Amino acid sequence: MASQVGRNTPVLVASTVETILLMGAFIAGITTLLNDQFPIKEAWMAAILSAHLSLALLSGLGAVLLFSLTYLSNRKDLFYLGITTAVFVGLAAAGGLAFYATYNYDFSYLMAISFMIAIISSVGAVVYSL
Repeated sequence: MASQVGRNTPVLVASTVETILLMGAFIAGITTLLNDQFPIKEAWMAAILSAHLSLALLSGLGAVLLFSLTYLSNRKDLFYLGITTAVFVGLAAAGGLAFYATYNYDFSYLMAISFMIAIISSVGAVVYSL
C-alpha cells in the first residue's frame, strides 16, 4: 500500500527545516552579540558571525519557500503563518543590515525580536500542518 503525500506535507517539511534554520541563526546571533566585539578582530569571532549570516541567509530563502508552499496549500491559517514568518525574517534582515552599518545595538534587538516572532510563526506552521 503506497502512502500518498498530503497537501500539507510539503508545508510540514519546509516549516520544520525553517524552524531549525531560524533557531540556529538566532543562537549564532546571540552568541555573536554576547561574545564578539565590533569590529571583528579575531578569527573565532568571524567564524561565529559567518555561521550567523549563513544561517540567516538560508532562513530567508526558507521563508520564501514556506510562504510559497503555504500559499499553494489553500489554507488560510497556514498562509497567515507563512507570510508572518517571511515578513519577520525580512525585518530581522533589515535590522541586521542596519546594525552592521551603524553598530547601534537597538537594531540588534530588533533583529532578535524579529527572529523570535519568526520562530514562533514557523513553529505554528509545523503544528497546524500536522
